[in-house]
Amino acid sequence: MEKSFVNQFNEKLSSLTQIEEKIARFMLEDPENSVKMSVQALAAKCGVVPSTVIKMCKKLGFNGFSELKLTLASEMNLAMARNVNLDDVHEAFGDYSGFVVELIGAELNHLDKSELERASTFVSNARYVDIYSFGFDSIEALDLYHKLVLIGKRVQHIENGYMQMISASRLEGEDVVIAISSTGTSKDLLDAVRHAKRFGATIISIAPESSLLSGEADVVLNTYFEKLILRDGGIATRIVQSFVVDELFMRILEKDEKSKHYYEKFKEVLDLKRR
Repeated sequence: MEKSFVNQFNEKLSSLTQIEEKIARFMLEDPENSVKMSVQALAAKCGVVPSTVIKMCKKLGFNGFSELKLTLASEMNLAMARNVNLDDVHEAFGDYSGFVVELIGAELNHLDKSELERASTFVSNARYVDIYSFGFDSIEALDLYHKLVLIGKRVQHIENGYMQMISASRLEGEDVVIAISSTGTSKDLLDAVRHAKRFGATIISIAPESSLLSGEADVVLNTYFEKLILRDGGIATRIVQSFVVDELFMRILEKDEKSKHYYEKFKEVLDLKRR
């Protein structure tokens, strides 16, 4: 059974000092901002030294601050998923085209074009590309996989956490990992990305820029959602992820002559099959 920050706090409250309890309560009362903070930032906010934060984490049964933040972020996502307001769903789908326009407009304002350019350069020059994802995020991950295959890239899409780790251990400095996640909190995904970094691979995240996953990335393609509906169903996330994937693909096509060549060959195959 996975750890719960709330449960650990309730069970081990008596072992905490007043200062440690203050830190834990701050995180519980403001989890959204807490998961975005570094240990130094949280310590400064609570008026303590970083080592006190680490000690509090370990007393609650966590290996360190990163594991505690990951657990708290997961609990936040679960709570939001359980509190879906169906009125919001009906309202959004009463004007679906407007909903999509609003989503893409917000994403355009939050997607860093220089990061998009860097991502396309890394993918264009990569020896191998690994795409890691889980669940509904794999819809757009598979789309990106197909697009990169069409332009001649040596690419694989891996959903299994164990296989992600194995593949990551074979990567080198000329290789790229693209990790796609609507929340950026999956422990298995984080483990695989960190493992790939150990071997020198460049990490590109397609995830919220404030997420733990993007914190591990060399290049962050921010997916921005002002309002999420049916979080488990990947409605808003899928639309924004698809937009980012298409933007990345078009940038690669624009700058990579080999990619253009392979894409022309793909069109020849299409023409042949349509006869």
